[in-house]
Amino acid sequence: MTRRLFPFIAACLQATLLAFVVLAGNAALAQFRVEVSGIGMTQVPIAVPAFRGDDNAPQRIGAIVQADLERSGQFRSLDASGPVMDELSRPDLAAWRQKSADALLTGSVTRLADGRFDVRFRLWDVARGQDLGGQSYVVVVGDLRQAAHRIADHVYEKITGDKGVFSTRIAYVTKSGQRFNLWVADSDGENAQSALSSPEPIISPAWSPNGAQLAYV
Repeated sequence: MTRRLFPFIAACLQATLLAFVVLAGNAALAQFRVEVSGIGMTQVPIAVPAFRGDDNAPQRIGAIVQADLERSGQFRSLDASGPVMDELSRPDLAAWRQKSADALLTGSVTRLADGRFDVRFRLWDVARGQDLGGQSYVVVVGDLRQAAHRIADHVYEKITGDKGVFSTRIAYVTKSGQRFNLWVADSDGENAQSALSSPEPIISPAWSPNGAQLAYV
């Protein structure tokens, strides 16, 4: 049986050597080519200029929305420098198309007499030249970031067809010394607040189905 294998092995080695020689010869003539595909190749280019009034607000709404969309991996931010626009502006969509934008988000944040903030926005489909509408939120100062996350959710759903999760919250546990802390934060990790501090370990935090309660061991 062993003798019969020798000719087969020799033939395999000869074929392998011949293939190596052919490949080595072709390497000098062929160019190395890599094709990249995946989520990075299908990102939606979007422009998010600073909201009118952002500089006078405790939170920069436009920047928060932009960061949310970039973090999703589905959007690519473009340079949106230039004149400040708001939800009432009529942008030159042809000019934005020249900048390779497929979508444009404009808006404003205004402080009201009672101390709350009126946050408004409008979304444009630059590629199709369509006004996709907008919304407004009146919030207290502590909910400005949440308003920005809700705007990001709106944009994400309008463009991708899937619901966004930027306005959801996360729960996590940290340990400092001999104390354990249960934290609740925005989906981007900001605005963290301690929900519980205990000398005993806090295990497996889980949200209720409606997101209004948090269970732990």
